[in-house]
Amino acid sequence: MNMFIHGRLGHFYMAEAGEGGDPSTPAATTPAPAPTGSVLDSGANTTDYIPEKYRTNKEDGSLDLEQSSRKMAEAYKHLETRMGSGDVPPKTVDEYTVKLEGVEGFDWNEFKADPDTQSFLKGAHAKGLTNDQVEYVIGEYMKAAPALVGGAETLDLQGCTDALKAVWGDDKAMTQNVRASYLASSTFANEEGLGSYEALNRKFGRDPDFIAFTANIGRELKEDNAINGGAQINEADFAVKTSELRSQLQALPAHDPKRQGIQAQLDALYNSKYSKQQSRLG
Repeated sequence: MNMFIHGRLGHFYMAEAGEGGDPSTPAATTPAPAPTGSVLDSGANTTDYIPEKYRTNKEDGSLDLEQSSRKMAEAYKHLETRMGSGDVPPKTVDEYTVKLEGVEGFDWNEFKADPDTQSFLKGAHAKGLTNDQVEYVIGEYMKAAPALVGGAETLDLQGCTDALKAVWGDDKAMTQNVRASYLASSTFANEEGLGSYEALNRKFGRDPDFIAFTANIGRELKEDNAINGGAQINEADFAVKTSELRSQLQALPAHDPKRQGIQAQLDALYNSKYSKQQSRLG
């Protein structure tokens, strides 16, 4: 008999015996693969994913994987609680859905169809605002809308300043809140035309209600580190950017109108890096 055929038949009979043939002949078991000694394979057994500060050792000095993993999980849980749920913006502008409680007659579909609202939503989406953040901003706007639409009296510069100081108190609080108002207005304003910062400034630049309203939003922007999509500025970039802004401030005259915007950018950099307060925007 051909040796090849003989070998194949022998293999067949042995397998048949192990699968119910001769019970005295057990099926051959597949041995466990021996260690390959491969450097590449050794990467599968690493515990490098556990940072050094979360590692806990047993009494014999070896890594206690269970305790280390628990310690790392607790740290990440604390971080999530402090930073928020990690909500992200919708994929498209059309996916924003706002539900306002206590606002009589509010129809989101009708409100969203307005060209000004569409312009705002596009800007908000470009800035990385989540649905909850957009809902908060629109809710605050709707609270202030009756006074704005009703044509609240526009005061002169001194009258506006006096009205705001009566609420904010000292000069320091006044300066901080006016910067926050500028930050909100310039962040969400269109580049030009309807809804631009120039148009808003002409219409509401001396309106204490509008300035107080946008100051609330501006403070939230300064406190919310996640509004830029969660990106963290590194130390080198932070030093370069803050240095550039300080140089620009030093080069401008004390009463130059550009100083306010540059100072707001500088404040925003420091607040985004060091502020730890929980934001109402998300």
